[in-house]
Amino acid sequence: MKKYIIILITLVIIPLGGIFMKERHDKKTEAQEAKKEELYSLANKRMTDFIKTNYHDIERIDYTNDYEVNPMGGISINGYLNGNKKKELWGIYDKGNDKVISFTVDAKEKPECEDKVCEY
Repeated sequence: MKKYIIILITLVIIPLGGIFMKERHDKKTEAQEAKKEELYSLANKRMTDFIKTNYHDIERIDYTNDYEVNPMGGISINGYLNGNKKKELWGIYDKGNDKVISFTVDAKEKPECEDKVCEY
């Protein structure tokens, strides 16, 4: 009889432990996704500031949702300019330095920003 009680208790505890661990994992994953979205929105803002400061005739910047967060905390973002999907942009925003560290923008640079990156 004692053996059956121990087996029954074990069969109840194992699924409850699994449910608890699954819930903790889901909360952790949710928090990580929220952090990525926050970083993506910050990167978009800084990239927009960077482009409008350094390039001519930028009326609108559209970003795609295919971003990638690297292990060092940077985020790679893609988009296009003025509604023209052929005028692409790509950049890596480094959160640690609060700068766009690598980029390609299909637009003409402002004369004062040709030799150096202007502050944004």
